[in-house]
Amino acid sequence: MRILFVGPGNMEIPSKGWGAVETIIWQMKLNLEKLGHTVDILNKKGFYEAIKADPKSYDIVHLEYDDYIGMWVVLSKIFKFKLFVTSHYGYSAWPQKWHRSYWIIFFKMLFSPNLIVLSKDIEKVYKKFFYRGNLNVLANGVEIEEIKFIEKGEKGLICLGKIEPRKRQFQLAEEFSTQKEVELDFVGPIADNRFSTNSENVNFLGMWSREEVKEKLTDYKALILLSDGEAHALVVGEALSAGLSLIISDKVTANLDLSLPFIHVVKNEKEALKVAKKVCDDNYKYRKQIREYAKENFSYSEIVKKYIKIIS
Repeated sequence: MRILFVGPGNMEIPSKGWGAVETIIWQMKLNLEKLGHTVDILNKKGFYEAIKADPKSYDIVHLEYDDYIGMWVVLSKIFKFKLFVTSHYGYSAWPQKWHRSYWIIFFKMLFSPNLIVLSKDIEKVYKKFFYRGNLNVLANGVEIEEIKFIEKGEKGLICLGKIEPRKRQFQLAEEFSTQKEVELDFVGPIADNRFSTNSENVNFLGMWSREEVKEKLTDYKALILLSDGEAHALVVGEALSAGLSLIISDKVTANLDLSLPFIHVVKNEKEALKVAKKVCDDNYKYRKQIREYAKENFSYSEIVKKYIKIIS
């Protein structure tokens, strides 16, 4: 099968640092090629670049950036190719949080013939708005074998990801600066100028490359992510692959089994602070189980098999 992935065109693919969508596209390409498929990537913007890529020559064109949905739906009708679309918008499952500009994108998405969404909650939204095309759910994969795993983490909590209002790192840093029991490290580019670390137990480590993420994440006992909205956060699968427990908000639970003892859903930063020490203390008991859970549910070997069934 010949497949063309369409990326945002804002960062290079493969990404050397931040860029979850770019990482997903690259890993899907590598793992589909292992199964014998031909996979190309269009990571340039604009109508001319889209035409030049000759989309009609592919069995499947998969748009991974919903901002371009209008143009690609029109192209698919003109040139008669099979179009799939995935949105990675963090608030996809919560229409009450959408900006007016996203409502415009969403209504264009309803005209796409095939959608692959990242969670059951997102699927419910499209059904609520009477989407009539083919609708499938597929979680993000993780390159598990490339992520280092050690049997006991020595460091406490890590909050890994772009520091922005949606992910609430500002509130998290403020709350954890009041205690001395658990160390919390933040890693990622800063896009919220309120964020600061003014406590000896709350640290900002700057940005990590992709290789640093794969190498250093396993040094920690737990990932904390109290985001106000996530479609399916790639970092959650990466943390599980590295053996970390999770402290997460209810908006970060996509595709997770919440009955597991190493996944802790909290209402707010205060509740997270109350459970943080115990979660870290107990992590060593579950690390092998956590790694196995990640392999069974988020490894690309499993994800691409499901993907092929969907696009076929």
